[in-house]
Amino acid sequence: MERKSVHKLFVLATTCLFLMGMTASSVSAQWWSSSSSTSSSSTSSSSSSGSTVSDPGATGPNSVCSYTAPSNTGYLAGKVYYPCSLSATTGATTLTGGFTNTYSDMEWLAKHVASHGYIVLAMTPNNNLGTNPSWTTAHKSGIAQLKKENTRSSSAIKGKVNTAKLQVMGFSKGGGGTLLASNSLGSGIKTAQALAPYMDFTYSLSSTKAKTACYTGTFDTIASPSAVVTMYNSLPSSVTKVLGYFNSMSHTDWMTGSSSNTYGKRGMKYIVSFMKYYLDGNSSYYKYLYGDEHTKDVNNNWFYQYKYSNQ
Repeated sequence: MERKSVHKLFVLATTCLFLMGMTASSVSAQWWSSSSSTSSSSTSSSSSSGSTVSDPGATGPNSVCSYTAPSNTGYLAGKVYYPCSLSATTGATTLTGGFTNTYSDMEWLAKHVASHGYIVLAMTPNNNLGTNPSWTTAHKSGIAQLKKENTRSSSAIKGKVNTAKLQVMGFSKGGGGTLLASNSLGSGIKTAQALAPYMDFTYSLSSTKAKTACYTGTFDTIASPSAVVTMYNSLPSSVTKVLGYFNSMSHTDWMTGSSSNTYGKRGMKYIVSFMKYYLDGNSSYYKYLYGDEHTKDVNNNWFYQYKYSNQ
């Protein structure tokens, strides 16, 4: 009888120890799983600065609306693109094409930039068969028009333009006009981006204040890459500037924004990243211009040269 009691006590004690061990293991496993899940979720949904980052090379999270821009003596025609659900103020940019181009030739880029949260005024200059001054005038008039749209009673973007975050941007002769307009506007704009810029005459960029990006490509036979490098070097040493010299990109890659245009898509990735980082001050996009994402592009042979100053 005594032996049976001892045996029962032994079985009971062993069972209790086993169950206690299972409970401890379960608690431990649940704690590890919870910790891992929280860490993974945080990494995938937010950046180091705590804000969500959208891939600048892909279509942004915003649906895009548009309307015909009011008439202006500084340009022939224009169209305003903006996020349909825009509820707060945001940065805005002008946009022009080059020789013979109308604003519709740059619609692919306008829509892409607007999908990432910006307002874009795309314009056709008064003389798209002329020289740089026609595009320079368009950009300067475009900046003035964006400010007017911010106060015009029937404007779809009334009260939505952050006038402290203005940019000029253009392609080819429009890119040359971008640099010249930026030089003239000084601190009246925050950033400027020149896509394969072409200059008709000698120029001076010594009064430039805006943070500036210049882009060119090794296959560009119209806006000579060496000439674009000279424009970049002509910018004041005190100005923040970036030179994106793409491998295999031609002049017309900036005009055709179809999904099959590999090089145009590479360009728009850096355009949006530059705006996010320098126009908005969003440090999350540093990685696309200078960090690990940029390093991937370098390793994938995107660039013949990539240089910058005062980042």
